[in-house]
Amino acid sequence: MVFRAPKAAPASRLPEDRRGHVVGRWCNGCNQTFPLQRGVHSGDAIAGRDHVASTCPYEGWRFEAGASWWESAVEVLPPPAPAPATAAG
Repeated sequence: MVFRAPKAAPASRLPEDRRGHVVGRWCNGCNQTFPLQRGVHSGDAIAGRDHVASTCPYEGWRFEAGASWWESAVEVLPPPAPAPATAAG
């Protein structure tokens, strides 16, 4: 069985037309996405590094509303289809 996590990014770094639904919490310290069910920055992220030597300065902090060190992670939607070319002339 393969676990496939959606490609996620912080909402502030994507244009509105590329933002999908919220899939987790993005840590601005370690650039990893953590599950919405987890209230504390700890353990393995949904996607990202899993290396003990690369600890995050926010490890152990609570995901409290309004904190500046994390933001919502949203699914990255595919780019819109290009407009059809029109014949000039």
